[in-house]
Amino acid sequence: MSTIPFSEIPADNLVPIFAVEINNERASKSGPMPWKNLLIGQAVGAITGSTPDAEKKWRPNTDNTGKLVRVMEGDQADSLFGRGSQIALMAKNFLKNAPYMELYCLALADELVESGQSADAGKATKTLTFVGTAAESGPLYLNIAGQAVTVTVIDTDTAATIAGNLKAKIDSMVDLPVVATVSSSVVTLTAKNKGAAGNDIAIFLNFNEGEKTPNGVSITEFASTDVVHLSGGSGDTEFSAENVGNLIEGTWFNAIAINQGDNTTTGNVAYIKDKLDERWTAMKQQTGVLFYCVGGDMTAEITAGNARNSQVICLPGLPDSPTAPCNIAAAVMGACAVSALNDPALPLSNVAVKGVVAPKRAKRLGVTSRNAILKAGVAALFVGDDGTVYLNRTVTTYKYKANGASDISYRQLETVFTLSFLRWDWNNYLSGKYPRAKLAADGNEFGPGQVVMTPKKGMSELLTRYQDWMKMGLVQNFDLFRQNVVVELDQNDPNALLFLAPANLIKQFFISKTLLQFE
Repeated sequence: MSTIPFSEIPADNLVPIFAVEINNERASKSGPMPWKNLLIGQAVGAITGSTPDAEKKWRPNTDNTGKLVRVMEGDQADSLFGRGSQIALMAKNFLKNAPYMELYCLALADELVESGQSADAGKATKTLTFVGTAAESGPLYLNIAGQAVTVTVIDTDTAATIAGNLKAKIDSMVDLPVVATVSSSVVTLTAKNKGAAGNDIAIFLNFNEGEKTPNGVSITEFASTDVVHLSGGSGDTEFSAENVGNLIEGTWFNAIAINQGDNTTTGNVAYIKDKLDERWTAMKQQTGVLFYCVGGDMTAEITAGNARNSQVICLPGLPDSPTAPCNIAAAVMGACAVSALNDPALPLSNVAVKGVVAPKRAKRLGVTSRNAILKAGVAALFVGDDGTVYLNRTVTTYKYKANGASDISYRQLETVFTLSFLRWDWNNYLSGKYPRAKLAADGNEFGPGQVVMTPKKGMSELLTRYQDWMKMGLVQNFDLFRQNVVVELDQNDPNALLFLAPANLIKQFFISKTLLQFE
């Protein structure tokens, strides 16, 4: 037996050959960490067949639901899932922020149409009632789910004329998440998808500064407010019933955004959290983070944050934004994913979030309010003077240990992403360099070329890799690490080597405190 560990050239070969075996173990490089992103939301489709009878249930005909689909362009999402659908709009917002990242979509169909129901049962609706006759010409400014809807009003236009023109305008804007019908001077908006998420679709009148309604015209629903919401949405698609867990099994998704929040009865947030908790374990090691949002004001955000306590959940908050919560979640996930892939420890702060419309100036959160939602475990966004939305401080919902004691160890999403990278990198480094190594105690002399792992060699590899992580700006305090690291043979398993790696993670520079004294 040779001391050189050949894998392909047989030791008992007698045939004359000049053989060179190529081995890349010393040259192996891990490259960037694999990173896949997943969006889960509902598609749109037409009901096929007649109204269901007592023996039949119907659901929209959507050919691309119930399976993972790689999406690379917004137009592709439109074609696959229907324009204006939850999942298509989420995909577009993600791609605005992360156009070159790997994105998968799991589109689900709306819930079944039960016996006796219409095809629109469970879809949120809102009526807009026009009154009066225009006394001047000018635009009528509406904003639906963050999209500007402008209707030209001509002097002497009646309420019915304006209502009909609004319906025609909405018909032309196929990316809106609603459709419109009109009866005389009343326009009815209906969400394209079923479910409680439709109740978060906001309609603003004169959203931007300087906008006004032409004289002589009014909309009854805006008599005392500048914003109304669709309502009556119900019948959310349940992830457990759709077997989502099995559909995504075997694929490591580093980030997942879903179309629903805590305002439904499906338990979908808890369902995905449980799946991610399982993937976090040492036997699976597929660390991922769930992004979702809730609609409403700051109180609703704080309530949602206080209801969760998990390092696998990031709940971005931008109260009173006209953008639908599911689209905020997708956009924030995209902004975070790009940064974390390049450097998992780089602060997720001052990063622009594209595709999200800022709240009105009077509704934008100041320092005190952002501090309040951060304490509740809600990742804060802020708005620049030009209306651009940015990540402010990206926390998880983790706030306390299982016994209720306060704990900040998993507060930062950067911590979660850094730990995920370190675990992947160490495993990948060790398995790539020693794919078929032997194991022995220290103090033995082995022939040249023998690949034998020992505690001393394992210690050297871990210390070297820690220094590499320091160069990447992921960890700190090498001397302290070296003093506390432990590498030893497992006394209960002769084929196992144990590592204790007390890493000191790098922190993020968020706060500067200076007392400026002068004379």
